Amino acid sequence: MLQISRIHCRKLSSHVKLLVTPAKALVDDKVDITVERLAPRQPVTLHARLVEGTARFQSYAHYRADDAGRVIVAKQPSLRGLFTGVEQMGLFWSMQPSPGQKPGLRLRKKDVSTPFLVDVGVHDGHLDVMREENLPLLTTTTVERWFLADGVKRIPVREGRVRGTLFLPPGDGSFAGVIDMFGSTGGLAEYRAALLASRGFAVLALAFFAYDDLPEDMSDIDLDYFEEAADWLLSLPNVQNHGVGILATSKGGEIALSMAAHMDKVAAVVFINGYSAVTQAPLPYKGTVFPCAPWILEELVVTEEGYIDVRNVLDTTKEPGIKACVQVEKAQCPIMFVAGEDDLSIKSVFHANQAIDRMKAHGKTNYTLLQYPKTGHLIEPPYTPHCGVFYHSFINTCMTAGGEPKSHAAAQEDSWHKILDFFRTHADKNSPQSSL
Repeated sequence: MLQISRIHCRKLSSHVKLLVTPAKALVDDKVDITVERLAPRQPVTLHARLVEGTARFQSYAHYRADDAGRVIVAKQPSLRGLFTGVEQMGLFWSMQPSPGQKPGLRLRKKDVSTPFLVDVGVHDGHLDVMREENLPLLTTTTVERWFLADGVKRIPVREGRVRGTLFLPPGDGSFAGVIDMFGSTGGLAEYRAALLASRGFAVLALAFFAYDDLPEDMSDIDLDYFEEAADWLLSLPNVQNHGVGILATSKGGEIALSMAAHMDKVAAVVFINGYSAVTQAPLPYKGTVFPCAPWILEELVVTEEGYIDVRNVLDTTKEPGIKACVQVEKAQCPIMFVAGEDDLSIKSVFHANQAIDRMKAHGKTNYTLLQYPKTGHLIEPPYTPHCGVFYHSFINTCMTAGGEPKSHAAAQEDSWHKILDFFRTHADKNSPQSSL
């Protein structure tokens, strides 16, 4: 796994010591942050900064040293700042865009071959650092947060129609195969696939429109493309051939449900905040065309800030929306639904339960529901910042996503570990947890 580098701490004070361990780790690993050699009961501000391309993010929290002159973040509460209470990873998940950034900025790793570099510093006193530059520091250090573990191979994929990136763990396998998909923003996102591969899966980050020579929009998508991707992944000599797992968010979720309903090569599905019906365009498959739920444009809401709220633009409770619902009751594989109760992009809890109700009506029990309060649309890997409003590149505007940072962060941490366990149980025949 990832090799841990020693900590390089550049002292800006003659005595204060800042320790962040491990200084190099995967983004879903926790770190310990300790400040030593402070004065007893000294007030300090811990400050984290991250620059990714032109995007700048930061966070801060106020602490008071104990009687021995120490701050141990995993044991002592933040008194004020972007989070309060005992939060070991609070400086990471509470990060916000620095002032002056464009609205809807979302922190996503585009180049997984490099880490997020997070500068963690200590200021004397309790300061509001968000709008201040070049404040004096007692000490600082840099932490590396990786999506890609040492030894994981990254292989661009252009096979037949299939476009994406394959990530393979070190060794010869055989590895459980997983397809990773996102939603209606299109393009190719690799970071979650890289992290999954770093945890032992062979993962295909799959693009399906607005990338390379794929269709420019979702109107030309067909389900056969996704079957071709699954077949290709299962054909690899170091990938288990019994079936693929699928991890999918938003628009990708309805595709994952459709794959599970109509393909026996799907071993397990994790469906994050998606629709229970085909949306935006009909979905062809082997000569059949599955209809889509029509848009109800008059239900689109523009908030006072000018953001788009599309939660009510689809109605799958009456015709013709009912006909567009995925026949998920046909799925033979286990399905885990992950839903945020404060999703302001999709009525995720409703759609998860609508799919589950179809399964129940047909006597099916192959479902699990993870439902999280105060959690928004963009449920990402743990300790990555909550994003309540995001810029949607395909429609060229900002959309509401919802969620409250602390609760959303807790949901990301809880769901990620359950997702890993779910795939180990239902997709990996070599795992001690396997049900295969």
